[in-house]
Formats: sequence, structure tokens, C-alpha cells
Amino acid sequence: MKKSIVSLFVFLAGFGVFTTSCEDMLTPDMERYTDGFNGKDTVNFYLGIMRNVQDMIEQNVILNEVRADLADTTMYSSDSIARIARFDASLKDGESALLNRAAYYKVINQCNFYLAKADSNAIKNDILYMRKEIAQVHMVRAWTYMQLVQNYGRVPFITVPVDNANTGWETNPAEGWATPDNLIELLEPSLLLAAQFEKTYGFPDYGQFNTGKGGVNISHKLMLFPSDLVLGDLYLLRGNGLADYEKAAMYYYTWLEENAPGAVRSADGVSGIALKINEEKHFEFSGYGLWYGWLLNYGSTLWETVTLVPSAANKSFGNVLTRVANIYGFETSSYNQTSGSGDEVATNGEISIKPNAKMRQVGPSQRYIALNKAQTYVLKNIESILDETAKVEVDYYNVGDGRLNATAPMYQTEDDGKPRFIHKFGNANSVNSDGLANLGYTFNYAINVYRKRQVYLRFAEAINRAGFPGHAFAILRDGLNYDRFPALVDSVKLVPLAKEDSVSNDTLFQFYHAILAPDTMHQGTHNLGISPDELLRAKSKPFLDFSDSQWANSAGIHALGCGQSDDYDTLYTYANVVNQRIAAEWKRSGYLQPLAAKKAARNTTGVVYADTVAVRFTTDSTAVKNPLPADEWEIEAVETLIADEMALETAFEGFRYFDLMRMARHKNNAGNIDGNEWFAWMISNRSVNQAPYVETVDENGNVVAPTGTQNTYLYELLKNQSNWYLPNPIY
Repeated sequence: MKKSIVSLFVFLAGFGVFTTSCEDMLTPDMERYTDGFNGKDTVNFYLGIMRNVQDMIEQNVILNEVRADLADTTMYSSDSIARIARFDASLKDGESALLNRAAYYKVINQCNFYLAKADSNAIKNDILYMRKEIAQVHMVRAWTYMQLVQNYGRVPFITVPVDNANTGWETNPAEGWATPDNLIELLEPSLLLAAQFEKTYGFPDYGQFNTGKGGVNISHKLMLFPSDLVLGDLYLLRGNGLADYEKAAMYYYTWLEENAPGAVRSADGVSGIALKINEEKHFEFSGYGLWYGWLLNYGSTLWETVTLVPSAANKSFGNVLTRVANIYGFETSSYNQTSGSGDEVATNGEISIKPNAKMRQVGPSQRYIALNKAQTYVLKNIESILDETAKVEVDYYNVGDGRLNATAPMYQTEDDGKPRFIHKFGNANSVNSDGLANLGYTFNYAINVYRKRQVYLRFAEAINRAGFPGHAFAILRDGLNYDRFPALVDSVKLVPLAKEDSVSNDTLFQFYHAILAPDTMHQGTHNLGISPDELLRAKSKPFLDFSDSQWANSAGIHALGCGQSDDYDTLYTYANVVNQRIAAEWKRSGYLQPLAAKKAARNTTGVVYADTVAVRFTTDSTAVKNPLPADEWEIEAVETLIADEMALETAFEGFRYFDLMRMARHKNNAGNIDGNEWFAWMISNRSVNQAPYVETVDENGNVVAPTGTQNTYLYELLKNQSNWYLPNPIY
């Protein structure tokens, strides 16, 4: 049996590692801990790990956004931000607060200390009380390693505690080196055991944590790292073949089915924004609507947030996370006040914010704004809204995606015009119909690690690469609503082909086409885009079973910013957008001849459904169906559509660089597209006022050159994968 963890606390205290305070917001409320376990010391050590996550989470967000395509520097950017954004080759680890690999290893090393001393077999009050915490520490360590390998490429892998500077782990790690390609292999054995602990014993629950601001308490349930999501991310990151994508899909599916089926609701989108349709049917966004609501609902487990890292309202309550908001242009200040007397003394704090253009080091890029403006909003026409008996039709409005003004509205300044401020960490209380923020601002007391729509998008990414682009597109368009899926009716009609009789081992084979028609009750079949071939292949995949009624309320993520795409929408359909994207990619990357040797078998007219699947019948009436595999170019196209939707939904939250990197790796592994070149193209065009794959047209519909120019230096630099990563420390 391992030593008591109490001795570890004494050891760490001597090295200045164990830092806890009764004033810290991460001090647990032990009265809320109901497992019959009187183990406050282990709880504090576990939450000490979370304090170290607080120390690295902001740099992780900033590094993700300033190097990607959605954000850009400004005239007020500091030298450290500007150099990171332009991938300056002279960058060195440790030269700024953002270039600090040690912050990640601080988390990992404290996890290693915990796991080296914690006893998974310890029992108190008939409870294996340590296993819940142990499982979470494994998941936090794995998540931190994922951030490390995506930021630095190749890093020392250590699972034993480091208690002095003479072990040589930095240059000659005994356990080898971790990379995006081998991280799941290194972590999998311990993670599978930890996942088993989680599934058997559940999660630790230490109640509510007081941020210091009155009314803003954060549930410990929102500070957990679910094993299904961590393992799904690891397999999706490696993406080395079909097996990895299917495993990732299964982990995401399991979490969604157990926690959030139907969690994407059109009512939560900016379709809830006030839609002003006057006599001229003029359409505009005014106000915020419901889409932004998830930002400030971190006190509830019923909303959008899955996992977060909390911020205190004042240093006296713990770590204050204002660095991201500051870089995005918000001036912050905090205060605390004490009221009452004697035993009734209460202390509260608050962070107040206001936009300050001269603090705005990072803003939305021209490419991000263009992507939003390239979207078309769909809405049932006014007659359909006012008259339920009228024929249902839809109208299209070229007003862009409503999430733009909810994510990065403009602010009227005295000297700098109307720049757009990123509002994911500091939210305007209102945005008017001109896209101007007003009526004050509210600080966000949390940084998200996982949220539900993000999980849906990663699930879409996984099932698309697993060979199911139609199902992946459903997550974007209509949601995983089984009632809207087409249904196959087997053996409606058998049509013999040119009869081919052959005798093999005295068995006679006859070949037919079976007409497998979509159920006529499902009118949206072709708009949704799931072919009969794909439906047949999906039958054997448990991660594509959405027949349970709990999925029925699921809506498409694209609807959150562009209106609900129901059966009457013939514009945002699989056939339309996928064909357009394939053609645009061929043009962009040089595949101008779609009948190139390796793609000669592809139907050059694009996505076409014949509603037939080849079926072989033997003389004993055994039917063997042979559905076609997914088209490789459709998978490539849908992946870029998912990338667009990730930009529209999760921009500036600290995921973008890793999203692009992961997809570029997928493309390299698939072999259709040069993923390195695609990655370089996406990022080097951040300052160009043009959405990816969309031509710029003038008011007369003529194709014109976009404003802004590609950064050719970045383009050439990032085509070399070794330049994607930050510099490791030099020893």
C-alpha cells in the first residue's frame, strides 16, 4: 500500500508547491461533500492542481487565438503578442509570460506527485474514496499533455514526480518523448483504468465555489474533465486511420447520449434575436437574443458549459483571470467590500470592465468578419409567420451570421472609429441594430475548456472522417433528429442487371440492383444529404444510432446564427454546399481536372443520389448488400464546412489553432490534400477580407479581388510542419 498522502503535503509544502489558503475560492465547502469522507487534505491537494490549471489556462487561450486565422493584431499590440502572431523565428521560451512551457509541467508534475502517493485501494466508511479524485487527476494530466504537444510538438513525457533539478528529464526523459502521434499510446493504459473508476464511482463533488462576487458561485460539477471527452480528443488528435476516428466518435457519442442529447436547440440561437421586418420586409438583427446566454450561465449545469476554469473576483479570493479580456481590449478593475459585523461579516468582490481601444491588442480578423458576412440567413416568410394556413416558404437574407454581432460587436470610440471588440470574456449587455455595443459590460468569471456545441462539432469531425459525411452535415444543418433522417425501405423493387451467371463451388450467383427508396414520410431527405449507401453502412455503427426519442429535439448548429434550415430550405443543403466546396477546393489547390487518375471514378457532376445500392443474391436467397463507401472529396469538403462552423460558433475561446492543426493532420493522413499547405493557406490569409473558399463579388455580381493581401512569408513558413510549434526551452 502506498504512503499516506499527508506526508506528501508536508514534502510539497517544503518546496513551496502546495499553495492553499482558507481565503481561496478553490477551498472546498466540506459540508457539501456527502461521501462520508473526512479527507480535507486530499481535497485541497486535488484542488491545488486546479489552481495550477488556472495559472496556464489564459496563456493557452491566447496562444491558440493569436496564431490562428480568426484573430489579428492591432496598432496597439505589444511586441510579445505581435511576434507570436507572426511566428517570429527568434522567439525563446521564457522570454514572456505567454512563452512559458513550465506552466504546463507545473500541472503535470503536481498530478504526478498526487498519483505517486494516492492509494486507489484506500477505504473509509466502506467507500473507495480516492478513486474519484484519482480518475480526475489522470484526466487533467492527459488534457494538459494534449495542450503541450499541440503547442510544442515534441516534449518530454514524465509520469513520475520530479523533486529536483538534476534528473535530466528535460533532455533525456526516461519515459521517452510525447508527440501528437504517440500521446494516446503513452497515456491509454492509465486513462482506461481511470475511465473505469469514473464510470464505476462517479465524479467527486465539492459543492459550490464562491468567486467572491455575490450571486456568482460555480459548481464543482463544471470543473470536471469527463473521460469520454478526453479520450475522444486524444484519438481525434492522432487521427491515424479509420479506427481512431471511430473510437473518437464512440467516446463523443457516449458522452452526448448520457449528458446532452438534443442539447443544441434552435431557440438558443440568434434566431431569438429581435427580427425587425417592416413593410419593406427589411431584416436586421437587434439585441443579443439567447445565443450568448451560455457565457454567463456558469453557475448552472443545465446550460452550455461542460468544463470550465473559474476566476475569482478579487485577489483576496484567489486567482483572477483577466489577462484574456485585457488583450481583447477591456480595461478591468476589481474591488472588495466588507459588510456586517461580528459573526455576520460578509466580504464580496467584483470585476468591472469597460472597452478601451488603446488596450485592444487583438481583434477579429478580416477573414473572420468576411466568413460571417458570407452566410445567408433563412427565415419562414412573413406570410407563413402571420398566416398558419399559408403555404410555407422561406426567404433568404444576405445579412450574414447573427453570431458576429454577439461575438465581436463594434464599439464607438473617440479616436479609433468603431472597432470590433471580442466579447467572449467581456460581454456587452446589449447590441443595437447597427452592431454597436451599449448599456454596460459584464465580466465572464470562467474560461471554458469544453462546452456542448463544441463537443457536437468534434463529434461531427470524427464521424465525417469515419466515413459518414452526411451524418456530420446533419449536425450542422438539422441536428441529429432521427425523425428528419431518411429511412430505407428494403426490397421495394429488384431490377436484374445484365445477367451474369457463374458457377463457383456449385453455387449460382445472380446480380441485381435493389431499389432502396427513402421513406416518403421524410420530405427533407435530399436537403439533409444522407444517401442510402451511407444509411446502410451506418446500421452497423452504434455511434450513429439516434433513434431514441431523447435526440428528437436536436437542432443544427448552423441554425444558431443563420436561422432554422427546415425542409423548405433548398439553399443550405448537402448537395449544394458540398458540391460548391469540392469545386472551390479543386480550384484553390490545383485539382482543376476532376478526372485525374486517382479520382477518375468520381461522378464529375458532383453529389448525386440514385437511391440504389448493389445487392447480391445467392440461390438460397441470402442477400449481401454492397453499399458504396464514402466519397473522399465529400469528406474533405464537409471537414472544411465543420471548420467554418467552429469559427462561427467557438471563435476566440482558445480552440482555433489546435482545430486547424488537427484537421491539417487529418488531411495529410488521408492523402487527398496537402494538409500543411491548407493550414498555411488558412492562417496566412487572416488579414484578407475574404471568407475561405468564397469569391469576392461587387454590388453588380462581378468577381473582384478582395481587400488585403496574403502574408506570403507565413504561407511559406507554415507549409513546413516543424514551424507550427513554439520553441522548447534550451538546456
